[in-house]
Amino acid sequence: MSAESVRLKSKGRYRVLIADDSAFIRKLIRKILESTGEFEVIDEANNGSGAVVSYDENRPDLVILDVNMPIMDGLTAAKKILQKDPNAKIIIVSATGEQKLLAKQAGEIGVKAIISKPFNPSKIVDVAKKVVTKG
Repeated sequence: MSAESVRLKSKGRYRVLIADDSAFIRKLIRKILESTGEFEVIDEANNGSGAVVSYDENRPDLVILDVNMPIMDGLTAAKKILQKDPNAKIIIVSATGEQKLLAKQAGEIGVKAIISKPFNPSKIVDVAKKVVTKG
């Protein structure tokens, strides 16, 4: 476990921002993460622009972004967040079939992981834990 993850964990639960245009998906991810007792969803956004604003205001430990959202997509939001904070820990959630291209684009801007929809709850928890503890 890195010194940064120990610092974050010592504050209590990891603070999470979820951005997805589907309220159902936001609620589902919240329920999955918070049920572990290790994560606290501190804010939600229904588009990438809202996620960028929320990140600036809240500085969460982890950001989960849907790739396809109105106003601003998840990759653009991730890029804007990472330009302001290169240490931001971001996971992209995607239902798109172009996983290889998405993985390349996401990796180039500094996204830590990609999760495909439909997802397995244990996969979300495992990836989230890995990203916050190892980056």
